[in-house]
Amino acid sequence: MSRKVKISQTLAALGIAGILLLLIFELQSVGTTDMRQNAETRLSSSIGGAFSLTDQNGMRRSQADFAGRPMLIYFGFTYCPDVCPTALDIMGGALDKLQALDAGAYERLQPIFISVDPARDTPPVLRDYLAYFHPRLSGLTGSKADIDAVKRIYKIYAARGAQEDENGNYNVDHSSFFYLMDENNRYLAHFDHAVTPDQLAKNLSQALARRR
Repeated sequence: MSRKVKISQTLAALGIAGILLLLIFELQSVGTTDMRQNAETRLSSSIGGAFSLTDQNGMRRSQADFAGRPMLIYFGFTYCPDVCPTALDIMGGALDKLQALDAGAYERLQPIFISVDPARDTPPVLRDYLAYFHPRLSGLTGSKADIDAVKRIYKIYAARGAQEDENGNYNVDHSSFFYLMDENNRYLAHFDHAVTPDQLAKNLSQALARRR
């Protein structure tokens, strides 16, 4: 098994484990009647919320700037060696396929990349990086406090690695999946970063069709 596949599987497991732990907590906190349905509802309602970040053009942005538009959000960092660029390639490919499959959903959907490495991911770095993937991608970064806050509300795991190379570069371990949020910044679904562009486009079209 290649190193890339192992890393991808590990990151996916971290993200899924975080959601499962939250679900277990919710299951323990409700009664037996409709327990699973209630827990899933509470879990989904606990993901997302108010944020204030800086976009790739240096403009301060909040969730209110995206009100009325569903968001497809991926958390990562620009120095990521393989998983993040692979995920963003999938995201960009899915957007192109969605445009052909469901132009209305494509026009409504706002794709967003949120950095989990604010120390290095400044607005200019984000702007240059995201230009490789899709012209409609918005990048968001901020102070460490800003990013810690948005990680909490979206239940994202991310932690800086202890090791640095001879140039001072370091890795950031993080969960890796796409969040689909509705037009009111409420959780709709999440998709593993290993999904194909075709399948992601179909999933997005189906999920957003139910919102019309």
